[in-house]
Amino acid sequence: MLGSIVQLGARRGTRPMNTDGRVTPEVIRGKTFKKVRRGYRVGEVDQFLERVADDLERLREHVRRGTVPVESPLTPEQVEQKKFTGAWRGYTMQEVDEFLDGIVVELRRLHEELAEEEEWRSAPRAPLQPPLHTAPMRSLPPPEPPGRPLTARDVASKVFAREPRGYRVDEVDQFLGFVAVELARVSADPDALPRLAARDIAAKRFTLGPRGYVMHEVDDFLNRLATQLAEHESGWSTAG
Repeated sequence: MLGSIVQLGARRGTRPMNTDGRVTPEVIRGKTFKKVRRGYRVGEVDQFLERVADDLERLREHVRRGTVPVESPLTPEQVEQKKFTGAWRGYTMQEVDEFLDGIVVELRRLHEELAEEEEWRSAPRAPLQPPLHTAPMRSLPPPEPPGRPLTARDVASKVFAREPRGYRVDEVDQFLGFVAVELARVSADPDALPRLAARDIAAKRFTLGPRGYVMHEVDDFLNRLATQLAEHESGWSTAG
């Protein structure tokens, strides 16, 4: 009989890892281990692997889209340092450890790809070659001359620097997209009633997230937009 149940820490990362095949969320969810008289507690291992599979799935999707996770996913170091309780009729420790080694390799690869993508996207740069199409590129435009009214194109192509914690990129981009559409609509039809007021822009709030837009840059740009709309509203009121 085992006198007591002890906390077992896996010494992972010390063996050569088999990286011939990548570990996928489907592989993790379908993985089974042999049971032995004394091994890792089954429930703990299964619960942790389910979390790993979910995070791996999210990471792969963010890498595919080139977006930043709002909630921080598991890191390779967290998997390497994971400890399980020892128990009777548990999973074979060596099998679990070796499987986690493969997960560490895949997590490290995905984190590196995501970091490289973010570094490339956030770096100020000029195009290295002429664009292959005529669609407007979302690159850093030259500063607008002071006093020139912002156009729909200015708003749609606006980019901001990133910081470790700033305004969520998707929320800012979505709102500016709506503003650009409204500016284009009113510009095309001067008699059209605006569906966006200066107070709407002044009251707009964004959620904070990792690797978001620099807050003061967004705020300054929105203040400029709100001022421009307020001037137009004053003109419409006088004309009315």
